[in-house]
Amino acid sequence: MGYVTAAPSDHHAFTMTEVGETSAPTTTGPIDDAHRAQAARLLEHLIVHGPATRSELSSATGLGRGAIAGLTARLLEAGVIRVNPADAPADGRTAPLALTAADHVLVTAMLARDEAIATVATLGGDEIARFVAPLVVPAAPALDQGEPDDATDEAPSPAELLAAALGRALARADRAGHPIADVTVLVDGAVVGQPAVVITDARLGAEPVDLINVLRDATPELDDAEAALPLPVTLQSTASAAADAERAELPGIDDVLYLSGDGAITAAVISGGRPLVGAHGLAATFAHLPVVQGGVRCDCGQSGCLATVAAPEVVLERAGLAEFAAANGRAAALEELVARVADGEDRARWSWLDAALWIGRTLQVVVPTVDPAAVIIGGYWAPLLGDIEASFRANRPTIGGGALRAIPTIAPARLGPDAALVGARRQARERLVADPLLLVG
Repeated sequence: MGYVTAAPSDHHAFTMTEVGETSAPTTTGPIDDAHRAQAARLLEHLIVHGPATRSELSSATGLGRGAIAGLTARLLEAGVIRVNPADAPADGRTAPLALTAADHVLVTAMLARDEAIATVATLGGDEIARFVAPLVVPAAPALDQGEPDDATDEAPSPAELLAAALGRALARADRAGHPIADVTVLVDGAVVGQPAVVITDARLGAEPVDLINVLRDATPELDDAEAALPLPVTLQSTASAAADAERAELPGIDDVLYLSGDGAITAAVISGGRPLVGAHGLAATFAHLPVVQGGVRCDCGQSGCLATVAAPEVVLERAGLAEFAAANGRAAALEELVARVADGEDRARWSWLDAALWIGRTLQVVVPTVDPAAVIIGGYWAPLLGDIEASFRANRPTIGGGALRAIPTIAPARLGPDAALVGARRQARERLVADPLLLVG
């Protein structure tokens, strides 16, 4: 699973001289890859750390002073960066440089375990505001109230609640006078096709959903925001964003398999530091690997998918916690499940160990295929990963004295339920700095 966006804009392309050259800047022709990567490093530093002098930029990025001089001259000319007038000394040469678009913001929306969330954050990823719409669970009608009124008792759909939260976030950015640099929508399902649609999503349905158009229809603010966006709205898998954020916590690791089981069973693969999407957007559809021979039919149409034996609603039902979840929310129910498993409560333990068995067996298929350096376990699975690992390592190769039995590393996620939001903001920033002219104020 991955994300789909349009290719970076090329209508503001510009060239750069070789490192250390001091010829006059020009704005004709495309920037080459080497200089584009150098500009991205410089802009990333300004976004995350704020204004900096040329000397500070050289030290922070590892680029020579000649390269920094050439880069800053062209970025200043293009309007991507500016000199802070209040901080400028008489000669102007040691003045701190700032991003012209420093006041721009990132808007990110997602369906969490019990709520639709939309956030407004700085380009550096610092959250400014968060808007939440609870995912309503319709209550059963009281026996003495007669037939329910369909017009008044129908609960909003998850997509409608997501639209409500997103509209509030967009309106907040507009009221605060913050231009929006990126809008990203995160989903549990697979993101496929052009234009991008969502499939096999536990809350949106197995069939394709053009979620961005659904949100446009329900959110007038999105239509207005899109007209000024430097790139189209991004539709991305939650797991892919979380995987990227978690990988950033593991220096030197570029190949990661990420798994979680909270809202649904989600997974993503980071290969060579980049999300593995696949030819059709279906890479890492972990939940729909048919691992149970003769298993029950899944909503996707296959039989024996992992989702049919390990999805959160299945585990909670078998543990006797379905009514608890309906009354208290899924997050609370999963916390209760983990507590009961830790206490050795028989029904909860049996339900979880059966799921862990199938998760481990699925890993036995996937790990040799993608060969990750680390498997990161998120969500409520994280505190229970010992059972997943035991199942996985129960059938590992014994060749070479069992050297393969110990790999890969299996570790709990570090960033908690906001990992996907953190990763989505990080990836939005990467898309923006990849084409410097997208950041003209």
